Amino acid sequence: MSIEKIIHFVQSSNYEQMHSSGAKVQLLRQAIGEYQSSLGLQRLEWTKQNVVGKFIATKEYDLKNQQLFDLLDNHGVLSKVVRIKLNKLNESEKLSLQEFRTAGNQYLRFSPIRANSGSREEEFCAYRKNITNNNIYWLLDQWKHHKRIYSSFVKQWESIRNLAFKGMLRMNQHKVTLPVGKLSVVIPDPNIDADAAYRMGGKQLLQRSGKIDMEQVKLYAARGYFSLSQVYELLHLQNIETKYLLLTLTSERNMMEGLVQQNNRHSWINLQSEVAWEF
Repeated sequence: MSIEKIIHFVQSSNYEQMHSSGAKVQLLRQAIGEYQSSLGLQRLEWTKQNVVGKFIATKEYDLKNQQLFDLLDNHGVLSKVVRIKLNKLNESEKLSLQEFRTAGNQYLRFSPIRANSGSREEEFCAYRKNITNNNIYWLLDQWKHHKRIYSSFVKQWESIRNLAFKGMLRMNQHKVTLPVGKLSVVIPDPNIDADAAYRMGGKQLLQRSGKIDMEQVKLYAARGYFSLSQVYELLHLQNIETKYLLLTLTSERNMMEGLVQQNNRHSWINLQSEVAWEF
């Protein structure tokens, strides 16, 4: 039944509308971002439309820094903040760590049969002209409209796909060919126990085959193992990428509340750690 729902979703044009509305959301976001950039404003709020646009600078650091690995190793947390990449291990290491693997999260991929894209390109070409010929308030209303449509279709699609995924796992099926495309269960690389990898090859193995998880680093900093200032002093800035976010004021408020909750959680962990150190 879940497979039939996949077929119906695609054949009823819902799948096409989902991608079409998603593409329009991106075109509109780009145009609104260019408008805001021309005003030289980092944050711009359209209160009546309940929309806000903001430019966010994202810093990329070199996390292969030798001094950073030394700091984390000296404080005994290196294996707690590193994720091992299977493709960075040699065959001997893979064999030795075989029993310390856990399965990664499988997921379902849908590969549609590609239809003639000519009519779709004509649609987007006409829509780009509409974007150029209309004012910012039209763009904002269109963005909200297509964002609602896109979100609704995505929610339906994810629900149907999850049901199909569970059904295929129950039937031990990994590939299903449909009239509208193909469903494939993707099996990612397994997770490797970083503690076991550290016991086997020490810091050198983790530095060569692992990637530092900065969220885990922040968590251990909150626990009092070291300070974040110590970490950032060692990081080498590689790049600064500016991203444009367009969202409702409600979404921005929820995002900020989430950040406050995260900071409060880290502060609480830090406080508990200080109490523990006293004993």
